[in-house]
Amino acid sequence: MATRFVSSQLIQTIQKGGKKIAVEFVDKTTTWIRPSGFPATSVQSEFVQVVEENIESLKATTSIVAMKESEHQSDMDKRLHYTAFELDSNRNVLGTIHLVKHR
Repeated sequence: MATRFVSSQLIQTIQKGGKKIAVEFVDKTTTWIRPSGFPATSVQSEFVQVVEENIESLKATTSIVAMKESEHQSDMDKRLHYTAFELDSNRNVLGTIHLVKHR
């Protein structure tokens, strides 16, 4: 069974090019609960920057980007990337995206 989004917590709201996005981190899925104190504040700040850099790649109906996994590599994507859920304004999951630092 695939891990499904349950809830997330706001890090910061950003606006770029007329698009407003709530940047959050996932605190609960159907298979895990994130421990208190994670992700670190530095990871949260870096994720906000990565979302800003990749805002044009988000779906038009995306209102929320919630970090599922901090920066990592995987067998399917060797780039260092964050894994995040894209959600609409009703908090429905639109899809999962890999976000990569541009700098």
